[in-house]
Amino acid sequence: MQGPSSRDVRVQIGGNVHGSVVAGDGNVAYLNSSTPGPAAGSEPDRRADLLAVHRVVVTMDVQRSSSRNNEGQRRMRRALDECVQAGAVALDVPQDVFEAFDRGDGLVVVMPEKVTLVDVLDTFVEAVAKALREYNVAASDAYRIDLRAAVHVGYVDRVGSKWSGTPLVHVARLVDAPEVKDILSEAGDACLALVVSYAVKQVVADGYCRVGVSGYRRVEVVVKETSCDGWLRLL
Repeated sequence: MQGPSSRDVRVQIGGNVHGSVVAGDGNVAYLNSSTPGPAAGSEPDRRADLLAVHRVVVTMDVQRSSSRNNEGQRRMRRALDECVQAGAVALDVPQDVFEAFDRGDGLVVVMPEKVTLVDVLDTFVEAVAKALREYNVAASDAYRIDLRAAVHVGYVDRVGSKWSGTPLVHVARLVDAPEVKDILSEAGDACLALVVSYAVKQVVADGYCRVGVSGYRRVEVVVKETSCDGWLRLL
């Protein structure tokens, strides 16, 4: 994996996306940043509420994370944070804050407004996969990471420090689909299974992205109350 970048990237840790995405006051981790975090006792960042903002959302889960011991969990978290940072830096959006909320065995990212769906598929996901492959080359089999990532787009709200909206729920269902897990388990050298929603697939089919729709396969998503199709690509 490449050395630390000088770009400042904040990863804000919060709750899961099956309800509101919650970021605790001031609970911000600074990854490989030359800028120190806020001083103890300082006032946390309180941004204005946002209603009905159109954003790309990405959820990532580590495959078979529950099989790892405590040391394996720590290594997994560090490696995942570094891979997400590599994706954020590749987007080259210097002033934006990347909010990557803790999902237990993964992260969910609500992309900054100026980051497009094409940016996410062509740049962010590719950079995350590249960093993950580099990590796996250096890691032993016991610490290898295989990652599932899902991408959706739609209108979300942020009230206080909480993100909510049906796109966040839907992207969580996509990444948890049993068929996606099975395909990644049998994928051999692939380390990342990318599954996208119908809305994202339509943009891919229109020819905006480097990898066209022929690079994806249809998968069945049946998770809780969700039953739909997703489109999957292995990286």
